[in-house]
Amino acid sequence: MTVLKKLDKFLLSEQTTIIDALVHINNNATGTAIIVDENDKLLGTLTDGDIRRALIQSVPLNGIIKNIYRSNCIFFYDGYDEERVKEVFNTYIKIIPVIDHNRTVIDVVTDKDFSVQNHPRTNAVLIMAGGLGTRLRPLTQEIPKPMLKVGEKPILQLIIERFRDLGFKNILLSVNYKADIIENYFMDGSAFGVTIKYIKETKRMGTAGAIGLAEKYLKEPFIVMNGDILTNLDFNRLLDYHKNNDFSMTIGSRSFEMQVPYGVLNVDNEKIISLEEKPTERYVVSGGIYVLNPNVIEHIPDNEFYDIPQLIDGLISSHNKVGNFPILDYWMDIGKMGDYHQANEDMKEQFEGLNYV
Repeated sequence: MTVLKKLDKFLLSEQTTIIDALVHINNNATGTAIIVDENDKLLGTLTDGDIRRALIQSVPLNGIIKNIYRSNCIFFYDGYDEERVKEVFNTYIKIIPVIDHNRTVIDVVTDKDFSVQNHPRTNAVLIMAGGLGTRLRPLTQEIPKPMLKVGEKPILQLIIERFRDLGFKNILLSVNYKADIIENYFMDGSAFGVTIKYIKETKRMGTAGAIGLAEKYLKEPFIVMNGDILTNLDFNRLLDYHKNNDFSMTIGSRSFEMQVPYGVLNVDNEKIISLEEKPTERYVVSGGIYVLNPNVIEHIPDNEFYDIPQLIDGLISSHNKVGNFPILDYWMDIGKMGDYHQANEDMKEQFEGLNYV
């Protein structure tokens, strides 16, 4: 493709691999790529949601995007009506290609060009901020882990501001270990543009147990997130995915790879069938981010320790729909010292322009 420099970060060939498209989409911060032919004529658009659906259907990361992008995309001709563009951006679309009479892409407009704000969400966000952070000691000896700074701000502040900027202002903080430090810093949340209520654990309750304590605040689908995760995930997409698929619970998942450090033998009794040298095993793991419907709380026992795996198993055994939402964006679980140092290194590169720095 021969493109104007301004368009480089938005345009892709349909022969691009999924993994390269993911990098491209994450770098342009719109969640979307515009697909063009060799003459820059518009073919369609590809969103992170399209990639997510493909991965769920086991399309490999090295597969090309030709069969997964959407050809029936919204576009505008040169000389477009700006008021009409604003109307489209109010539907959660973040980027629109602009074409000439030959369907050649000559420009793109984004929601940021028109200062379009995210729709306010009334859905509650419950952030788990009560953990002991033992693997990060001595850093957490005098301060709770969510209050450790990444860049210039505490992890918990970065999380709250990310939600705020996406329209989520109803924040619940589940606190226990050194709760006073968190409460004295955030107070009622007004200084951070949100409303904060505190869920106080007097004993260890587990993630699901803490959800039960917050029941009176949870009247519609709500997001639950661990307070030690740094991500640039668009939580609006997560919530919409949950609702559109009619799930009782949706789990934000990550792809995790682990290389076996030995040659692995495939055997049939005494006979060796083959040897695979240091294979890479791939797993889908929980990303510590969830969406739940309020009626899920009925499955949580009162006032006792109950963790997320127990809740998930209970929902599945009672035939509730539990969904998988692959997190394709930057994601870091700051559980160990190495993770903490890496998060600080990643800070500017991953979150510049997202009001994180």
